[in-house]
Amino acid sequence: MDFKKIIDQVKDKAEDLKEKAEDLAEKAEARIKETRDSLDKDHDGIPDAVQGLSEKAKTMAAQAEEKARELAEQAEAKLDKVKADAEKVVDSARERLKSAGKDDKKA
Repeated sequence: MDFKKIIDQVKDKAEDLKEKAEDLAEKAEARIKETRDSLDKDHDGIPDAVQGLSEKAKTMAAQAEEKARELAEQAEAKLDKVKADAEKVVDSARERLKSAGKDDKKA
């Protein structure tokens, strides 16, 4: 076998390998595009699952904010009731002290 034949065979093999590599690269790119398309059906550049999670997170945040407002309102209402009850107790104690002071003066 002469040297030129060997070089030609190596060149042929190299060309075959190059074609196979290009074919595999095309297949990989097609598969990547297919996967992207399946993950992002509305083609806005954001995977649909991420959008779904984002929307769910926004909804949950809004619900948590509303619940926090409700709890704050309930806490304010309870605080107002406790203040009113405390004022009644203080007024009652003052009245007792006044009446006790009058009783001491009489005796």
